[in-house]
Amino acid sequence: MRTFALTLALSATLLGCQRASDAPPSPAPLVPTPTPGPGVAPRPVVPADAVDAAASRMYTTYFYTAGEAVIHGYAADTHARIVALSDPGTHREAGTIWEGTVATGEAKTVTTGAGVFGLLSDKKAAILVGTPSSCAVVGYFVKDEEGRFLTRHVYAQLPAKAQLGGERVVVWAYDAAQVTIRVPATQKVLATKTLAAGGRLELDRDAIGKLGDQVIEISSTGAPVSTEVYYDQGFIVPARTGRGTGTDFYAFVGALTAGSNDLDVVPIDHDALVHIVDVDTGAPIWDGKIPAGGIHATNLANRYVRVTSDEEVEVMVAAYEHDAPGYAEHHFATGRQGGGIDSDFELTTSQGLWLFSYFADNAITVTNATTGAKVYAGSLGAGAGHALSPGNGLYRVHGAKGLSVMGGANACGADYSPAAGMFAVDDQMLRVIEQVKAARIEAAHVSGVAATPAAMAAPISDAEWKSYGAPARAAYKSMSVDEANERAAALK
Repeated sequence: MRTFALTLALSATLLGCQRASDAPPSPAPLVPTPTPGPGVAPRPVVPADAVDAAASRMYTTYFYTAGEAVIHGYAADTHARIVALSDPGTHREAGTIWEGTVATGEAKTVTTGAGVFGLLSDKKAAILVGTPSSCAVVGYFVKDEEGRFLTRHVYAQLPAKAQLGGERVVVWAYDAAQVTIRVPATQKVLATKTLAAGGRLELDRDAIGKLGDQVIEISSTGAPVSTEVYYDQGFIVPARTGRGTGTDFYAFVGALTAGSNDLDVVPIDHDALVHIVDVDTGAPIWDGKIPAGGIHATNLANRYVRVTSDEEVEVMVAAYEHDAPGYAEHHFATGRQGGGIDSDFELTTSQGLWLFSYFADNAITVTNATTGAKVYAGSLGAGAGHALSPGNGLYRVHGAKGLSVMGGANACGADYSPAAGMFAVDDQMLRVIEQVKAARIEAAHVSGVAATPAAMAAPISDAEWKSYGAPARAAYKSMSVDEANERAAALK
């Protein structure tokens, strides 16, 4: 076991690494609203240039990777920096390890080495982590710049090589959609197809064989779609909800690299009646009830499947029962909320677990979901990680605050980091902060006094969080007032 003892919290570390030109702007001035007369509802207080101020802030987040980070640009002239955080375990010093501009549809691959890093970006971006360039036997569903699996527009970085013959890219439609896949650098159209609900558009090994380390663009008119990049097992499967939990899933379960893959289904809170069918034939593959806290693994080879359930479950294509001990792959857990940033997870691993906290003073426990044995109990700070090697199995990870968890083994695997989901949380936190400020000024006006700087700078209260926190909780459902105040401090 190893703890990545990263020494500084988010606001001090990432923002401290900013150059003067990167520093967040001063809060926008608030436009006073006259005190309303009797019986007149208060008007909302609108911050002057609030949108411009929010847009000029640097998005900041942490991510863990086994060796590389691929930054996907979704907006022109996206200025991004990757910073190393001080790690006494490896004697790594804090500082910038890469800085540059990423164009729309462009991907920048940065060799980072293993560990936890900070990302600063003036516009939203997606982060593919692991070893997608140096070890191409990987698999993942693609996320966009909002951290969404289901989207009408997404860029996907393909692994370096398609060398084993079974690789493919599969675009899944849950509802009717017109889908086009192209190479954004040349605008060459690779495929286009009208898909019915449950349909797919596929690029086989011949189509992607010459596209190693290149970006493809997937666009849809009609319903949003999900995109599976399959060069090996080791990934979570998104649901119709667009998150990692739900009751309806589509996936290709291949045979790389050991001749078959495990399709793992894990109920979230209740016993689940699960049906797995072959998409092409409609034939049932498995039907049964899985108890809450349990798992069912179906070993398959080169099958297109649909998984449905009467209760919420999570679905993974990852070695569990077959070829599992030490199988080289990495996959992030989805968590009970399905977004990858959560306080409660159940996930499989072929050997190791990597825990990573986004918040300070985060008390975390890890137990074997099958035996109930506790394998870890400790507290991690913001930006701190902890590596465990509990062995192949299903594990329950619970934190007092938000964290991410990755399972797998060895330094070969890739997945889209949940860390980019913090961008969406911060977008909504900016809205919450402005609403709280507006309410405090309005309350002061109603009382006939001026809002003092101390009152304006006070932490968000429980009552304010209950009244105005809904936008942020929509992005991170279980976000507490303590977590909200940590993110608010980082955004000031």
